[in-house]
Amino acid sequence: MRRLYISAALIVLMAVLSGLHIWHLDNFTDQLAGQLAQAQKMAAQEDWEGAARLTRQAKERWVDHEGYLHITLRHTDIDAILISLDEALAFLEGGEKQPAEYAAVNARLLAQLALLVEAEVPTLTNIL
Repeated sequence: MRRLYISAALIVLMAVLSGLHIWHLDNFTDQLAGQLAQAQKMAAQEDWEGAARLTRQAKERWVDHEGYLHITLRHTDIDAILISLDEALAFLEGGEKQPAEYAAVNARLLAQLALLVEAEVPTLTNIL
């Protein structure tokens, strides 16, 4: 009987930890998405330095969380988002300002962040 209780406790613990992970990841990606959306608005207003600053801050936050992210997520997803952040910064810091290309890269980056959380939620689609 004791084994049953220990097993049940471990299952509950894993469920709670999974829920905390999803909650933390959702909050983290929402904050990054907010920064990137604001950077998009700044770029649309031709404030390229402000947009670059916000995007750089988002990248620094992403890199600061890489240890946690590499433990809990697929490496290809993490690397794809880092590459997209670098690409967005290249458009912002480049000599030629190309708003349409930057908007496309930023939109892809926002979609990648949203899909990252969606892939972690235990739904029937993700389980199957």
